[in-house]
Amino acid sequence: MVMDQIELREVKKIVSERSRMVVRERVIEEKKKRKVAGRGKQKIIREYIKISGSSDKHAALASGLGSLTWEKPLYSEFQQLASEYAAWTLVNGYVVNHVTISTHRLKSHLRNIKNLNQFIEEKGLRLNSEGGVLKVSPDGFLLQTSTIADSISFQFSDGVTESVPCSYIEFAERLVLPQYKNLPEREVKEFHRRDGFEVGNADKIFESTSKEQLTRKAA
Repeated sequence: MVMDQIELREVKKIVSERSRMVVRERVIEEKKKRKVAGRGKQKIIREYIKISGSSDKHAALASGLGSLTWEKPLYSEFQQLASEYAAWTLVNGYVVNHVTISTHRLKSHLRNIKNLNQFIEEKGLRLNSEGGVLKVSPDGFLLQTSTIADSISFQFSDGVTESVPCSYIEFAERLVLPQYKNLPEREVKEFHRRDGFEVGNADKIFESTSKEQLTRKAA
């Protein structure tokens, strides 16, 4: 996705041994030497933030109901924000972008992410091919893949109805670190496995909502 005019900051927090949360934030403060073209996008975002007001206090409820805390956008505004994470948020609101399943916690042969990918594709589901279906960290111990986002029919405020991306599923296999490779499998804990995230992989995973992936024909 193009991120030329609005900065992207990624904040990572380990919530517990078994759960992790990634928050991606759009920073819209204008900096010096910004191109004028970016100001239109920032104006759109600010307008909807203003409309929403303090409604973010009801974000969890809005997410559960599948509702927006601001007015439905114009289709032209959505197009202007195309290829931006902001465009996804504009039509989806506070809905969860994706969830991640740790494949190494599965109890079958599908704990191997390559086996899982094959299983998913055999069931007729499409996987995100950006940077390759299997995204591998530089050290080789974090393996990730993701489905292509579902699409929903969305009616914009000007009456235009279009298909827009919604949520998807990511799968991650965290391999046992070299210093623990001799541990019996039954003794392996989460902290014995590769921790953290890879920004390069994450950017490719987030392409699951891109127009290029949504319109790509199955191989």
